[in-house]
Amino acid sequence: MNKVAYQTASLTKDEFYYAYHQLATKTKRHILLESGRGGEMCVAGLDPLVTLQATEEGLHVEWRDGTEELLTGEDPLDLLNHFMSNYELEHQKDLPAYQGGPIGMISYDYVRRYEELPVLADEDLVTPDVFFYLFDQWAVLDVQKETVYYMALPEKQFALDGMADEWKAAAKEGMAHRQFSPGQAADVEITEEDLRVSVTGDQFEQMVHDVQQFIAQGDVVQVNLSVRQSKPLHASSLSMYEALRSFNPSPYMAYMAAPDFEVVSGSPELLLKKRGPELSTRPIGGTRKRGVTEAEDLALQEELLSNTKEKGEHKMLVDLECADLERICQPGTVEIDEFMVVEKYSHVMHLVSNVRGTAALENLTSIVHGVFPGGSITGDPKLRTMEIIEELEPARRGLYTGSIGWIGFNGDMELNITIRTAFIQDGIVHIQAGAGLVPDSDPAAEYEESLNKAKALWQAKEMAERAVREEKRQCH
Repeated sequence: MNKVAYQTASLTKDEFYYAYHQLATKTKRHILLESGRGGEMCVAGLDPLVTLQATEEGLHVEWRDGTEELLTGEDPLDLLNHFMSNYELEHQKDLPAYQGGPIGMISYDYVRRYEELPVLADEDLVTPDVFFYLFDQWAVLDVQKETVYYMALPEKQFALDGMADEWKAAAKEGMAHRQFSPGQAADVEITEEDLRVSVTGDQFEQMVHDVQQFIAQGDVVQVNLSVRQSKPLHASSLSMYEALRSFNPSPYMAYMAAPDFEVVSGSPELLLKKRGPELSTRPIGGTRKRGVTEAEDLALQEELLSNTKEKGEHKMLVDLECADLERICQPGTVEIDEFMVVEKYSHVMHLVSNVRGTAALENLTSIVHGVFPGGSITGDPKLRTMEIIEELEPARRGLYTGSIGWIGFNGDMELNITIRTAFIQDGIVHIQAGAGLVPDSDPAAEYEESLNKAKALWQAKEMAERAVREEKRQCH
């Protein structure tokens, strides 16, 4: 069996990013998955061999040379997995976990492919249900070793010498032109100018009351509702991502450029990690804003850890994720190996747990169906809460609360939950965030929490736009 070809070189995480940043300007299609904190690796691909996009009929396949074909079938993920079967490559234990395979995104509305949901919300953003790139050469950084692996399909191994030289030169040039450092981050107020919201504060508060009625009637235990904010972007989306990573490093960061959209993501949440038969998910539930001082921060952390409502909501989400995994795992293998730890980010802190188990299924699509979309961003029970979301939220979610990540040729995968994410289309930045609603939720406080969760992205946007204004000022 063939293996991927590879070469190694020494690069820091920043050098890896800035090399990608420099090289990304040469192509309209590229993607970066970055472990902003913790994590094993970062992955980057430029100028894909194939672009695979879901359509109503199936999966549209576009090759780099412009050749197109349509794979027909009901589920685009099944078609994607079938397409992957053309690439039988032996997995090498001494290399990073990702050794090639589709990298991309699954939109929240993909769930309609296998669950019956009402069609009520407005589909105002053009977001494919499934969108992946397949590369014939790519780069993977081992974060701990500060070693980059330049990899290629066997037939492209001749290109690796040139790739290594190109990345080294790009890293040097990119580091010399870096725009942002962590000390530059400053708080930003979201002005009303040019701002569109999917729901106003008053409307959101009424939605909270509606959810509490559903809960009182016994329909649901908890529902996650969200608000989308939209503004024009007066800087490059990649510059916005560069700003975000400088002050708000998150475990599952991503940048993606496609012909019809870009994505800037600083997600803290894992949907599904698969290594061999071992599956894990990492639900987040329970939020407080960060304190201005260390003492205030610690007080807010203690308040979060002792709050009965937050702990009850978090336990419910953990139970929901356990139930999801138990449907697709071998009996008796599902366990909680981390429970209710606090993770801190630039603007908020969260309660986080980790659930794992051993897969009973081999079909990757069935495994994804078992956990998608994540219960922490829908509610409990999942199907009924999705029906309520469709009824109360005026616009379809698109990529928000979907997934970004990779599926390996060997069947391993890692998919985030796409929160703390900006979807950029036609020059407009769309940022969506939500809150988990329970019987004693305070409507105004839940609206404020939703806005707080989006602040880091608005701050990154403002930093990118300030850099543009400063560059123009210096030119004059």
